[in-house]
Amino acid sequence: MTLKPIETEFSERLLRQNKMDESRFDLNEKAPIVTIVPPKVIWAQLQFEHDPSREVSQVEIPGWYYDCFKDLKSAELKYPHIHTKIVGTPANVYKFLQSEAAQGIIDFSPLGAAVVSKEALNVEVTQELHQHTMPYWLHYALSPELWGTQGKWTRFHSRLHTLLQGKALLNGTDSPGFYPLPKQAKKLESFGFFGSDLENSYLLVLPWSFPLSALEKLEATIQQEF
Repeated sequence: MTLKPIETEFSERLLRQNKMDESRFDLNEKAPIVTIVPPKVIWAQLQFEHDPSREVSQVEIPGWYYDCFKDLKSAELKYPHIHTKIVGTPANVYKFLQSEAAQGIIDFSPLGAAVVSKEALNVEVTQELHQHTMPYWLHYALSPELWGTQGKWTRFHSRLHTLLQGKALLNGTDSPGFYPLPKQAKKLESFGFFGSDLENSYLLVLPWSFPLSALEKLEATIQQEF
């Protein structure tokens, strides 16, 4: 089968993934953490599909060395001494960055997994898809674009925290992308926000793809209903 021109396929994939259903947001703690990826990740995937033998690009991530794997098990086998392991939600990545840990394994399934370290790693680059895509994802997930003073998650959290605190709706300690609310917050499901119905709280865990339009809708709903 002949592949489409890479530019055509790139445009089509961007359009497909950007057609988000904004009537329903899965904010369950077990929801997929990666559903929409940055254009550079899509482009790297397409380049690999068109030329599997192409050289793996070197992507620098300031402050970090990294090693990429197809899954968590593969990372654990190579680095059994690293005990800090997290599921790569925005909330968990934030806590990892704040902890100033020197090393950690982050599970970004289904994209792959990564070991990140403040010290150099013994990296063996192979010609597999995750070696091409994961560096670009990591560059995005750890970037000041998300975590800097004016970054997406910094700003989102400031707005949500202020609103939830003002409405007395925090049922525990929140952090960027992680919001434990009272049980009464389950009514948010009627407006398309589906969290985790826990024993003593209703938990919202925001995925990487949570957009500004969804934040604004959530803010308006909270203002109106509580």
